[in-house]
Amino acid sequence: MAKTLAEWAKTQVRKPTDKISALDKLRAPFIINEYETWGELYDAVGIKPPAQKPKPTKTTVKGRTKEDVSNEIDTAYADAEYARMQIQGLKTTDPDYAENKKLFDESNKKLKDLRAEYTSFEATEDSKKLQDDITKKKDEIKKKEDLGEDAAKAKADLKKLEKTKADTDKKILAPKVTTPKTADEARTQATTGQVPTPTPTPTPTPEKKPLPKKTSPTPKTPAAPTDAQQREEALGVAAEADFALPEVIFNNVPSLKRILERYVAEDWTPEKLRKAIRDDVWYRQNSDEIKARFVQLFNYQDLVKSGRAQGTTDYEMQIAKIEANLKKRAVEIGSAAASDPAALRKAAENLYITNRSEDKTYIDQFLAASIRPITGMIGGKITEGYSGDALTNYTALLKIARDNGFQLSDIIPGGATEQQVLAGIASGTIDIDRVKQDARKLAAQGQPQYVRDLLSQGYNLDQVFAPYRQVMATVLDIGDPDQIDLNDPLLRSAITDKGDMNLYDFKKQLRKDNRWQYTEQARQDVSTAALQVLRDFGFQG
Repeated sequence: MAKTLAEWAKTQVRKPTDKISALDKLRAPFIINEYETWGELYDAVGIKPPAQKPKPTKTTVKGRTKEDVSNEIDTAYADAEYARMQIQGLKTTDPDYAENKKLFDESNKKLKDLRAEYTSFEATEDSKKLQDDITKKKDEIKKKEDLGEDAAKAKADLKKLEKTKADTDKKILAPKVTTPKTADEARTQATTGQVPTPTPTPTPTPEKKPLPKKTSPTPKTPAAPTDAQQREEALGVAAEADFALPEVIFNNVPSLKRILERYVAEDWTPEKLRKAIRDDVWYRQNSDEIKARFVQLFNYQDLVKSGRAQGTTDYEMQIAKIEANLKKRAVEIGSAAASDPAALRKAAENLYITNRSEDKTYIDQFLAASIRPITGMIGGKITEGYSGDALTNYTALLKIARDNGFQLSDIIPGGATEQQVLAGIASGTIDIDRVKQDARKLAAQGQPQYVRDLLSQGYNLDQVFAPYRQVMATVLDIGDPDQIDLNDPLLRSAITDKGDMNLYDFKKQLRKDNRWQYTEQARQDVSTAALQVLRDFGFQG
């Protein structure tokens, strides 16, 4: 692992104009939030952009193990999951959408290949065990035949083993072959079928440029300051009131560290040093408050390296406070991030260093991206559902849909998913009251003017038809009026463009419906009519 940011930056082969993505910043072992492009980072650490290497011919990686593949699967899955969460919180027109979609597709493709490779590793192990079993079985058959014993069952077992091994061998990936680069390698490969091991090209040792030689002073000239003295002089200038930059900043910020080295190596004047600091990108991009937070972070990191961090520094206490507030807010809005300590810790660190720990809108947008049904267990059974504000909003959306004769999917705006809508409500980009009003507008389509007017005033369809549903439930012996579908043709006939039907006429209309004949009232009416007929003929007193 690289010990310094400069060493790590040399391993990142990118175009200077390429932007540093949010995922790159998250993965980096160093804090690089202040840099927008890779070119800025290369300039800050004082290195040339690493040369773009041509894609090498694929070769079989020696020493690769099943555990290596398993670790790569975990990494690819984490990348895909990160991209999925980002995509859920973005619009398709957002600049980062395409980048995260590309990462999602590439990670899933890599997952597919890695899983096939992992299966190949397992198949190889199984094949070796099966071959051992086959060898033992053949030996067993030979002994039985030599002793004149029945070997039929052993032979049947052998056939099964051989078939199983043949099926297992099909899962083993073919070895990747290196394309020969020289005539000798080609002849060797053609003759033996083996790929000669390429001789690794030695990495050229970069030529060290000597520091400018200082002229030896004459006996009467005062001795030139040493490098250490010049360094102390530069740090003294940086600590002045107009900068207030301590040594720990120069030790950890690559661009400022480079300025300090040049001050010593090139014998800069204090004024030139001041100008270089003022012109530095990191210095200009970060406010005094953020610079002070970097000081706290770097001091904490030094304590960690020396094993003296005990949770008592201001940085540790601030991170713990932010992390607790994040978890509390995640629980409130129903974000799954509440159960992901690693994600909360990383988010707390970024919020602290960017001075956004009090930015409620920014925090809600981050947490809302993780809103999804949470799996739990009640009475030994697995359950899944939303929690917090997400549950409240989900229930409200479900009710407004049902109250107007719709399914929830019918009123979701813009073809989005329910999770995206709930995330939008939590982050403030979607107004739930607007969703409700849009549901009423949708319900108004094809309705009489009287109904449309009521819906436009904020009433729901179930409120408009409530008196008729109640009468209908009573006449047709339906226990709960809410069980009557708002799209029931008989119910809808109560209000037309000609006006709304009075309840007496509606009752008479209901008695003509086929469902009425199965009610208790219908049976009583039939019984009463039959009794009257009998009385009319003198059969009843």
